[in-house]
This record gives sequence, C-alpha cells and structure tokens, in this order.
Amino acid sequence: GLAYPGCNLRCALALEETIQNLGPDTVSAFLAETVSGATIAAVPPPRGYFKLVREICDRYHVLLILDEVLCGFGRTGRWFACEHFDVTPDIVTMGKGLAGGSIALSAVGVLGRHFEAIRRGSGTFVHGGTFSHHSVAAAAGLAVIRIMERENLVARVASMGPALGGRLRERLAGHRHVADIRGIGFLWGVEFVKEKSSLTPFPRNEKFVERLWQNLFQRGFVVYPTTGLAGVDGDAVVIGPPYIIQDNELDAVVDALAEALDETSAV
Repeated sequence: GLAYPGCNLRCALALEETIQNLGPDTVSAFLAETVSGATIAAVPPPRGYFKLVREICDRYHVLLILDEVLCGFGRTGRWFACEHFDVTPDIVTMGKGLAGGSIALSAVGVLGRHFEAIRRGSGTFVHGGTFSHHSVAAAAGLAVIRIMERENLVARVASMGPALGGRLRERLAGHRHVADIRGIGFLWGVEFVKEKSSLTPFPRNEKFVERLWQNLFQRGFVVYPTTGLAGVDGDAVVIGPPYIIQDNELDAVVDALAEALDETSAV
C-alpha cells in the first residue's frame, strides 16, 4: 500500500478522479470528517491533504463539508480541527462537545455567501425535527461555550495533548499487539493487530477489543472501542479524556490501558 509522504497525496487526488468520472455537474459536495472519530480511531489527515481537497472542490465548484461533530469544540486543541490544517469548509457540522455532553445538541455553520444564496433564492431553509430548536439545549450550549472560554480549556487541551500522546507511545508502542498510535489534542487512537510484523488483524470472532474494553472498565476507565478497520476485522480504541483531566490522571489512564492490554493478550 501507499504511505505518506511517498504517496503524493494519492487519497486526495482520488477525489478529483471521482468527480471527473461521475461528471462535475453531478457532484454537489464532498463530506469528510476532519479527524476521524469512531470509524478508524483518531487518524489525522496528512499534511497538505485538505489544502489539495479544497483546491479540487473550488476547481469543480463542489462544496466542502467537514464533520466536526466529534473532533470539534476543543477536542483537538483548537476550537475546530480544521484550524490545524489551514482549511475553511463551506459547511461545518457540530455536536457532542457543543453541549459538553449535558444534552443533545447539534448545529450547522455555513459561509456567509452560501447563506446569502439561500436568502436571495427561496429565502427559506426548510429543516426540522421533533427535538429541533430546543431552547434548553441552546442555553446549555451557550453556557458550555462560556465556561470553555472562561477556563481556557481549548488551550489546556493543546498544551496537554502531546503529553498524552507521548505517554501512550512510550508505554504501548513496543507491545506485540499494538500496530499504531495516532492522534491530536485529546483525541487519540490505538490500533491492535494479532501479528505485528504482517499487520494481521485479530479475527472478528475473537472479540479482542470487547475483551480489552471489559478489562479496562474493571479498572475504572472507559474508552471507545471500534472495529472494522480492516474490513470485517480490525480493532482499535479511541481515547478522549475530559478537558479538565489532571497530569497525574493521564498516567493513570495509560497505566490502566497497558495493564488491561497485557491481561487481554494473555488469554
């Protein structure tokens, strides 16, 4: 397979090929998660990826929509993950951290020129659901933003994120079942394989990550388990600590994960 930087951003160029194959007039938007969340466990894009994607979208008049439901609102050490990659989307989706986990709340942001296009056109954006426009949820979101600003929590994530990544790599990188450790800010992923030299994943029926999760839960910690990184097979966990975590608690998280991994691997 291809690997960065020798790949010459083949993944981004695939977008242009797809647009050309489908016909530019048939493609309205390209939707991407700025930093992957649950699907492939916290993989940041390679440098230059979104710059090239933005250029391709502009070339073919395709809207760039970035999903920041999980990686937005400080999770990566910036208010929005796209700030790390110097890209401005046409549309951004938001949720989860927007209300600090206190209530269901999501939102969509658009560039002014797209808002104006709707205003000058139909003048109406028909969209809604049973629990849309909930006043209590909106108040909760506003309160969360004010607290994050007051406590300087985004900067705190930016300063402590490298320590979390460094400790994960120091403690786990040499483990025979750890294939990769990646992430940014307080969004990290650890991917597991059965055979490290060949990167052979655990068969799905072994339920490796489920057993790891249970062993870690018994130690008082919860991570996000995910599967299917290699088709049906492939296991990983996503680690996303709270923004107020203390430095010594980072060590506790990593220690517990290492112990749970050893216990799971021994079976």
